[in-house]
Amino acid sequence: MKVGIVGTGNMGSKYIKKFDLLGLEAVLIDLDSKKLAEYPDKFSKYTDIDEALKNENISHLFIATDPRSHIPLAKKALERGINVMVEKPPSVDPSELEEAVDFAEKKGAVLSVSEIELRANTVRNLYMDTDVNDIEAYRLNLGRGYINPFYDLAWHDLYIMSYLFGDFTIKKVEDKGDIFEVKGETKKNSFFLQVAWSHTFLKRQWLLKTKEGNITLDFAEDKIIYPDGTVKYRDGVDKLELMIKQFIKEPSFESSYRAINILREFSKFSL
Repeated sequence: MKVGIVGTGNMGSKYIKKFDLLGLEAVLIDLDSKKLAEYPDKFSKYTDIDEALKNENISHLFIATDPRSHIPLAKKALERGINVMVEKPPSVDPSELEEAVDFAEKKGAVLSVSEIELRANTVRNLYMDTDVNDIEAYRLNLGRGYINPFYDLAWHDLYIMSYLFGDFTIKKVEDKGDIFEVKGETKKNSFFLQVAWSHTFLKRQWLLKTKEGNITLDFAEDKIIYPDGTVKYRDGVDKLELMIKQFIKEPSFESSYRAINILREFSKFSL
């Protein structure tokens, strides 16, 4: 099977390593020929996506570029009936993503959005037998990403929120520079989320507040701590590898539908 990756930088390089481990033939696409030169010649390499799609029999394409280029690039592959997964956020405009989903359906292809944290032990093996009344969440990173911390980091926590508790509403977003604070609610609970770039320490943690006490989701160490002290440690499953395998085997629009709802909420705020 032949897969393609557009964008061979930080995230793209991680995909390439996993393709190798999974025994997938990979086509590398990047506008920067110097980046492509860093990879072994066993890979087919292109600086032009149209040329790559024309010459290579790619069945699945992964896109890890600036979010504003995701949909235009994806549509080039969808036009040919190729299934596509884009990194988050897929766009900054919900209508652009909606149109792309419709386009994919007409072409008999699937457009998905990366939701890598859903494959973490922290989410896959979470057991909840009681109501979660409130959620306190933090995603404080040491580095920087695209657009701003709201689009770049809160995205992870909001698709997890949607996956676990259904649709949500964002009530308030406060921009404090490299730190953003988000308040909102689902039909089942309320939540507070703080995200930051270039923070002084790393913290990726949720506190699920229940009547029995807090369930702690530690995304940095990929473990779950229950109110009685029981700990569910990481199980050794690589989340990126699992996401790639699941997308290739059973591509789905589910992540795109969640992404559309997230972008609709984002669009209520000028950030």
